[in-house]
Amino acid sequence: MESLIPNLQELLILPKVILERVDVLPEYIIQAIIESLYFVPVLYILYLIIEIIERIFMKRIGFLVKLIKKFGPFFGVSISTLPECGFQVIAATYYSRKIITRGTLMSFFITCSDDAYPILFMDLDKTNILIPLIIIKIILGLLVWMAVDSMIIFMKKPTEEVNAVNIELNEDACCHHKLSSLREAEVGWGHPWAHTLNMFFFVAIALSVYYSAVNSLGSGGNVARLLMYNTPIQIAGCAAFGLIPSCAASVFLTIAYLKGAVSFAAYLAGLISTTGVGLLTLAKLSKRNTDTFFIAFILFITALLTGLAMSVFPVPSIPIFAE
Repeated sequence: MESLIPNLQELLILPKVILERVDVLPEYIIQAIIESLYFVPVLYILYLIIEIIERIFMKRIGFLVKLIKKFGPFFGVSISTLPECGFQVIAATYYSRKIITRGTLMSFFITCSDDAYPILFMDLDKTNILIPLIIIKIILGLLVWMAVDSMIIFMKKPTEEVNAVNIELNEDACCHHKLSSLREAEVGWGHPWAHTLNMFFFVAIALSVYYSAVNSLGSGGNVARLLMYNTPIQIAGCAAFGLIPSCAASVFLTIAYLKGAVSFAAYLAGLISTTGVGLLTLAKLSKRNTDTFFIAFILFITALLTGLAMSVFPVPSIPIFAE
């Protein structure tokens, strides 16, 4: 990967040369766009692989249903490590149809990190936190599943069986594509490009916001202090920010972590509460809004307590930049 990225980036020399000659945009905005462009080839490869995996499951919807029914949260925490919110949409759909338990749904949601993991590859020196991050979220997802499904006040058992033939997943996943469209015979090259361009714009915006803040405040250290680096307030803020039903939330959190603006504890809290468009799907399909708010509340509290606990342990993080 270390040798692949520079080779791919050489293909983007021309856009870089053109952008550097643009006098209208501030230098830090040009820097943000160039950094985002460098990452486009890597993003496309990753999203193409994810597209293939999604199609394998969607073409065998009966097999997918059996996996969810038989292995429940164990399958949920495994498949949710993929940087894609489609499986959270599926879990929300099945929960709304009373096919899976609330605890199983929580295992899908907590392990999900939406598009955070690919963005970590923007800085190969920081990818050492990827495996610990995945392990923590998998363990947490299973613990919350056991806690939620074992407590009477939380319990909500499935009451309906599934006829896989009658299941139509017409809900929107990321980039507003229908999950049912993934049953097409061949791998589509268009959606990975749409997803890649979507992420390019989000990353460019996130970097532009960060560099604008650095330009205004004078240094990355000042930005980190403004965001109350590694404090309970920052952890709570990131946990709440993660609940925003959009892949933009995980992108902004990841850029902020890579640039040292938020701590690992706060970053972890934000990724625990993020579900992509999972919560939005649940709110759309649920007959009771109180249930959706209750699940969002559990996500927030879990994220907050985990982040607070993690803040007292030595973990992989990025020091605040010196002024």
